[in-house]
Amino acid sequence: MPIPKNSSSYIGQLLLSNGWGIANFLTSDLTDKKFIILLRDPIDRWISGMAQYMCSALLKNGQTAKDIVDGWNSLTQDLVFDRVIFDDHTEKQVYFINSIPEKNCIFFSSMHDPQLSIKNYLNLNSYDLNIDIEIDRNQSQGNEHKEILVKFLQDQLTNNPELVNKLINTYQEDLKLWKSIT
Repeated sequence: MPIPKNSSSYIGQLLLSNGWGIANFLTSDLTDKKFIILLRDPIDRWISGMAQYMCSALLKNGQTAKDIVDGWNSLTQDLVFDRVIFDDHTEKQVYFINSIPEKNCIFFSSMHDPQLSIKNYLNLNSYDLNIDIEIDRNQSQGNEHKEILVKFLQDQLTNNPELVNKLINTYQEDLKLWKSIT
């Protein structure tokens, strides 16, 4: 099940490269189907998703991440942390899976080598997954603007526990699900 910012593009491409197909779960019979669901720490995911959102929405006409950081003030902070969810990269993870029976879900952490965890699970169920295929990991490393914004947002959260509490309050369901798999 693709959830943005959870390695789902990479894992999806890996499965397709191994001969797996794609089906629309909204129009498919879900009886006896299992869904591979990649979850990410909700706070870490929000930082990455928010940095990506800022890059997409604010970096126009030659603006840089430094411009965003330099222009950050208490009003900007209030606007960001009072809203929290801006697009699918910052939407609650549970939103993407709420129509799937939880008993049909196989959850994996997307944080560290999810392809290896999925390969091991599939091997236990008599399926092979070649993880040595060269796939674009679609990672943000190398995007200097996003890296600057990720670091900036991490610093904001480190220096202000009240902001962390706003994220915790928003992502309570995600945190509960995340804790159940870690």
